[in-house]
Amino acid sequence: ICLRIFRFARILAYHPFVVLSAVTVLCSTCIVISLTTIRLPNFKEPQLGFEARGTDISQRLTAWDNLRESLQPSGPLTVSPVLSNTIKHKVKNLVCRSQNYFSPRTSEKETSLQNYSNKIYRSTILTAKLRLGARGVPNQNVKIELPSQKHELERTKASTSAEINVQNESILDNVINGYNIEYFCSNPAAEYGRIVVTGSDRVDLFAVSSLLTMCRLESLITTPDLYKSICATTSVDQKLCKPWSLPNYITMISNKTTCLDITEEDVDKVKKLLEYCRHYKDLSCVNWILEMPTICDKCRHMFDLIQYILDYEFFCISARNQTDSLKNVLIMLPIARSTAALPYYHVLEKMKLSMGDIQVTAVDFGLKNALFDEQLLEDTRLIAAGGVLVLVCMWIYTRSFFITVMTVIAIAFSLGVAYFMYVLILEINFFPFMNLLAVVVAVGIGGDTSLMIYKVWTCAKQYHEPSKSFAKLVHSVHSHSSICLVVTSLTTAFAFYSSYVSNITAICCFSVFAGTAVLTNLMVMMGWLPATLVVAEKIPSCQRGRQHPRSNHSYNMEDSSLSTSRLSQLLVAAVIGYPLLWIVILALPVLMAPIILFYRPGLRLPDTPDLQLFASNHLFEQYDSVYKHRFWFDRMQKLEGWPDPLLELPLRFVWGVLPVDNGDHNDPSSRGSLQWDKSFDIAARDSQVWLMSFCSKLRSQPFFKPTGGPLLSNCFLENFIEWMKRKCDDPIDKLSRAPCCESARFPYSRKVFSTCLALAANSLYNTPAQLIASDVAGPKFAKKTRSGLPKVKALVVEYYSNYSLTTSFKEMDYFFKQVESWTQAEMASAPLGMRNGWFVSHLSLYDVQRSLARETVAAIIISTISSLVVVCLTTRDLILSIAASITVASIILVTVAILVLFGWKLNIIEAVAISLAIGLAVDFSIHYVINYRLAPENSNRIEAVRYSLSMMSGPTIMAAFTTAATGILMSPSSVLAYRQIGIFLIVVMCVSWVYASFFLMSLLTLFGPNIKKQRKSDRCTNIGVEIGWIFKASLLLNTNSQIILRSSCGVDGPVLGEQHELTGMQARESGNRRAADNSPSAASATTILHDDDCELPVMAPS
Repeated sequence: ICLRIFRFARILAYHPFVVLSAVTVLCSTCIVISLTTIRLPNFKEPQLGFEARGTDISQRLTAWDNLRESLQPSGPLTVSPVLSNTIKHKVKNLVCRSQNYFSPRTSEKETSLQNYSNKIYRSTILTAKLRLGARGVPNQNVKIELPSQKHELERTKASTSAEINVQNESILDNVINGYNIEYFCSNPAAEYGRIVVTGSDRVDLFAVSSLLTMCRLESLITTPDLYKSICATTSVDQKLCKPWSLPNYITMISNKTTCLDITEEDVDKVKKLLEYCRHYKDLSCVNWILEMPTICDKCRHMFDLIQYILDYEFFCISARNQTDSLKNVLIMLPIARSTAALPYYHVLEKMKLSMGDIQVTAVDFGLKNALFDEQLLEDTRLIAAGGVLVLVCMWIYTRSFFITVMTVIAIAFSLGVAYFMYVLILEINFFPFMNLLAVVVAVGIGGDTSLMIYKVWTCAKQYHEPSKSFAKLVHSVHSHSSICLVVTSLTTAFAFYSSYVSNITAICCFSVFAGTAVLTNLMVMMGWLPATLVVAEKIPSCQRGRQHPRSNHSYNMEDSSLSTSRLSQLLVAAVIGYPLLWIVILALPVLMAPIILFYRPGLRLPDTPDLQLFASNHLFEQYDSVYKHRFWFDRMQKLEGWPDPLLELPLRFVWGVLPVDNGDHNDPSSRGSLQWDKSFDIAARDSQVWLMSFCSKLRSQPFFKPTGGPLLSNCFLENFIEWMKRKCDDPIDKLSRAPCCESARFPYSRKVFSTCLALAANSLYNTPAQLIASDVAGPKFAKKTRSGLPKVKALVVEYYSNYSLTTSFKEMDYFFKQVESWTQAEMASAPLGMRNGWFVSHLSLYDVQRSLARETVAAIIISTISSLVVVCLTTRDLILSIAASITVASIILVTVAILVLFGWKLNIIEAVAISLAIGLAVDFSIHYVINYRLAPENSNRIEAVRYSLSMMSGPTIMAAFTTAATGILMSPSSVLAYRQIGIFLIVVMCVSWVYASFFLMSLLTLFGPNIKKQRKSDRCTNIGVEIGWIFKASLLLNTNSQIILRSSCGVDGPVLGEQHELTGMQARESGNRRAADNSPSAASATTILHDDDCELPVMAPS
């Protein structure tokens, strides 16, 4: 191994251009192939991948989505099976009468209202369709019961006035035909752009002065030409449509010309109308309730104000007889929520959107993803600025523009090769935008690596005799730097790869790409940087241009070197002088960190299913996080506790489909396909009996919510049995219904069950309910069967629980565990044909929360253990390994605790940041530990600490400063990921450097091992190679008999195998000793000899 390393060193020394050319060709080829054969990633859907895959819950959710997808016209399943000609004629005659058996039985008292309910049927259909469109979630319930319907029906029972019937017919026409379009072009709708206007604490937006200010602000907003180009126009004269705003509604109702003509009397009139008519609006849908007064019918625009424009708390406060001060109103602009409004939004950004005490606080133009895609690319300039800063600092430190530029090229090569391996070797098709953060990792690690190698090179070169072999110098530098580079890269890569245990797709992809980038950086740097240093040494124009270190023309560059050297001296003195003090001071935050993380304020889980893309003060984020639920039309879709069945957690039990996600878990678009349960058999008699028992037991559980009557989405078998109890002879047309009649006895035979269930399903799905619920729970039939008889391939039983959908992890965890434990117990006693059933509900956010809570901790533990193993194998010293692992764990704990104090929650971006912390926390600590182990032979712990600090303090200071400065430059970004990573880099670099330099080295000062004499068998090994001094230390005796030990930079002479090369050095040592004895400094208590950056003061014990 030693011979091979030396041969490679000879190639680096005498043929550096060959090495550079080979690396360039190889890396360029990989980059060109990856860029030309694979389509570049786009980030138009930034929230892709922010979901859990591979968990028990996620597999159920994926199987459920695939089951719903299979019910599409092109899918393999249907809810209405194709019947044979023998069965079809029965359906044709029985469909109308059979549907009554599937409807909930109504009392005679309620039957009197049936005719009246039919009058608003069209309104109900329209209501359901609008509710489905707004949510994007299909309705699972055929029964429609409005929250206030029961009360209104009671009032309707007592009223027999024909006027009311006529009035409600007029209401129905208004719902279908739309509002009055004389003032507004059309009805307000969720598809239009929205702007939220807010007043200061003491401002009432319903006051005349505020309304006039809003009128002027609205005029300012609608003035730009870009607004006019996208604004809707009237169909007759092509005039711009007016925005739906509070001033405009008051203007219309008061029959004024403009909103600037509003008076106090107009405002009072509208307030009274609102107070009177608001009780007659059912806020859960768009249709009117019954018995609406005529004045409210004529001024039906009042309900637009309630539904879309006014803050919901305005009426809640009024109902409690409190001060009815209006704080938030919405202006709905007649522009579509689409990317066409993006240029107009950029115009608004540059405008002053405030007048007096009123200002625009939130905007929603449906542009969030499009704007994010744009900002993501624009804000890369901040990353570029950080990279430039790193390079400038590197240029100042190395005093070589050539080395700096070559380092940039190496970093670019490492990222390009990492992308090549990611998309072509590992074949990961999904590239989330979080992977761009690996650029920060590459810049930081690449800069750190180049600084470390440069430090070793400059130190070794100062003591190299020109008459000796240049290849031996390159070999010694390459060997010394390689051990540090290999160990730090492996530990950092393992730290990133440890996050692959996460089931969150974006975190998995980031961990793979970041870890691969670290390994490719290792492969590129091993040959690229040493060859670069050789070229810079051999070509005069590439040298740093300093033949005389103290020359005047380079004092700026030299001052930076001296500053680093002085910092190193201060650091050595502080650590060795007060180790116990540093341990106590830095141990306190470590002890407090668990309290901060787990007690107060605590590392909280995300409380929203939507991924935050921009900073919290961004207008788009303000609408989504603060104002979205302050208006009824949006609030109805998300509000917890609102009496809407879609917000109550459903209890869905599925049979026939296995809960398997066989798609690519690293690709959000790959959802796999349905896996059928071949053992499923609902037609068996024992399965029928067990299912009836299952439904009966379910209704007695504490999590079950009773309903007013059996619903079509409930246990279908109960309704099916009722349907089968009909007479065998139709009393009207005298047709026989056998065998699907009372002559059959439950449990039914396989043939009777399959045939009659198909008849029942066809009769159900020929009713108008199909318009509302296309995928109602129940049996799902295969479209094609071999026998010709309809076959049930899947079965869904659905009820509602008494739990509401919430973002609280604790409540959702209790709900899931309670239902899951009961389900598993029931399935254990089920017959073979029903044993593989499973439970699912609205659990996607809960699954993400649970994954983050479990797997982030697991990643930290795995990374810490991997660091311990790698360091232990490298140093072969348990004390060093334990000290490094304690330091890494402390860095992670303190970093995360500080971020929690900043208000961070454990969301996807924060989990990626923790993954970054794991990787970056290892770097500095491993550098110090490895150099401690590479200290000269027979060094005690004090000398080893001094050696390690003197070797690595300069590079680590520069690396920490440049990376933290990059974080400072990224902090102003409007993209939340960039901003949070910027803050994170500042914190982790400061914490990592402080704990590595002071805490770790103080531990080693007190408890570190002594460096014993190296065994010959250990030399030149690939892992664990120990390189000491290239020259023997100079021992200087002062008049007080104190021994001053002057060291070089840690390049071992014996590794070169040329003991005779020390002869000249020994002669110089004797000369230096005599000169030192006669120098004034020899009489001082402590002597520190400066030799550029490589001076190493060591005081031996007297």
